[in-house]
Amino acid sequence: MRDNIAVSVVLPVFNESARIDAVLNSLYHQQTRNELITHDSYELIIVDNNCTDDSVAKINAFSQQHPALDIHVIVEKVQGVSSARKRGMDYASQRASVRDSRLGRERKHYIVSADADCTVDAFWLHELTATMIAENGDLGTCNYYYDFEHFRQRPNLFREIQKTLRCRDFSFSLFGGFPDGKGFAVERQLYDRVGGIEIFYQLERGRFVEHLSDDWDFGIRVIAWGGKPVYARESCVEINSRRVDTILNEVINGVAYGRDGIIIMKDVRPETSSKNCALVDTNEAESQQAWFYSIKDYLPKNIILPVLLNPQLLLEREDVRQFYSGPVADRLYARIHEIKYEMRIIDFKPIHAYKTPAYRLYFEFRHELFAALRRAVGEDIGYPPPLPTCFDSVAEADFTRFVGYFCEDRESGEAHNYFANGGVF
Repeated sequence: MRDNIAVSVVLPVFNESARIDAVLNSLYHQQTRNELITHDSYELIIVDNNCTDDSVAKINAFSQQHPALDIHVIVEKVQGVSSARKRGMDYASQRASVRDSRLGRERKHYIVSADADCTVDAFWLHELTATMIAENGDLGTCNYYYDFEHFRQRPNLFREIQKTLRCRDFSFSLFGGFPDGKGFAVERQLYDRVGGIEIFYQLERGRFVEHLSDDWDFGIRVIAWGGKPVYARESCVEINSRRVDTILNEVINGVAYGRDGIIIMKDVRPETSSKNCALVDTNEAESQQAWFYSIKDYLPKNIILPVLLNPQLLLEREDVRQFYSGPVADRLYARIHEIKYEMRIIDFKPIHAYKTPAYRLYFEFRHELFAALRRAVGEDIGYPPPLPTCFDSVAEADFTRFVGYFCEDRESGEAHNYFANGGVF
């Protein structure tokens, strides 16, 4: 089997001098069973996204010191992790195509995304690849965790993070999940068939900037083409705690990645941040607020979107019906088709087609969804966060109608702000 498998790991890099050696070491020292993943079967493609520090010099030195691993350094001049990831994945696919043509045979090839500030566990690549092979997956997602030692003095914050990750683990186990740049894999032929990663743009202060959703929307595209998503629970990535350390106030207030529908990547490195690293714990009120934003972002994306894209799951998958409960699954199935007809939508795959329906279904089914999560994940998931105050004066009989107005309010972006942008943890 191993002779017929090839893997390309794509690593976009922008000024990661402080972390790059640890990240490279974690990628180099991958372990395997039955020789599935060896230095002969995987390569590392590093995309220099306009580094101005000594990151590339460190990468070149590492490559010279570790000749057993095939390391390629390429350049992407368009600034942004989306463009860098696309450049690396396109390069990996082109190399594979040329290699197969030269050898006169076609190997199963997986293109894998990694992040330059996150280290991976020893069996990360093996478990991800083995799961995709065993389950015949086209799109593989990883498990994530934070190092408890970085939060030992912040138990309140760590508790809320763990609740979010427990929810993610459950829904990814149920539905297969959606990719995140920190760690996902795609089968190369399907990558080519769907046209690869598409870069979306948005207006921010009068200029076009990349929309930070290339990985998410790519996953939707793969699933739309019939690709099978699978979740590799034992394939683990350690998230760098700086992602919450340096923007803790933005995390608490649900604006970690923008407002009003603008989703952007912030530089969260302590040495470049304008803010001091906030290594303090959250109080109970702040913890609850951070959790509310996290769960509001999580539910539409991970509990509603999978069935919005494929409503038949609500009728045909017994584990899905059991999660929602049969009566709720039937009501949700019917409501999805009512909204689709009402909004005259062909399908829910484009980002601006699925967001409004997902938000509407969250409001309409929020009590049932939280009850399902409490049953599946634990009572500490709690109950739905308070509604926006604009609903205080809306009569119960008019609630569903005004939910539609709220979720379609594209002028103020209030719905985006309520649900937060791009997640919290």
